Amino acid sequence: MFDPPYWSDLDVRHCIDVMHVEKNICDSVIGTLLNIQGKTKDGLNTRQDLAEMAIRAQLHPRSGGKKIYLPLACHTLSRKEKMSFCQCLRCVKVPQGYSSNIKSLVQLKYLKLVGLKSHDCHILDATIVSRGHARHFA
Repeated sequence: MFDPPYWSDLDVRHCIDVMHVEKNICDSVIGTLLNIQGKTKDGLNTRQDLAEMAIRAQLHPRSGGKKIYLPLACHTLSRKEKMSFCQCLRCVKVPQGYSSNIKSLVQLKYLKLVGLKSHDCHILDATIVSRGHARHFA
């Protein structure tokens, strides 16, 4: 049973740090959408789990000689869509002190976001993406 020694000192044992959970989710979603090496959750192990559960056969890994091929999923963005997403984020302007300069976190050359802090992820989740800016990504 998982029982850390410091639990007896906690006032609320089931308390979860929401900002860190939100950052982990944001990092996973951004990493998966942009297919960032090491950050995506859609890898070989995930696809093998799908095969083991006998679901979504179109996504099961396929062997091609010495390499294993992972078919594209419906959430996979094309290079053009990734560029559009990153360019949209580079154009975001927020009031001073509201969040980090999102523009400085976007690397267009590599089509990824780097250095996102918990509050930046909250801003991305709560305001930028959820407010309908997603229509600009396609």
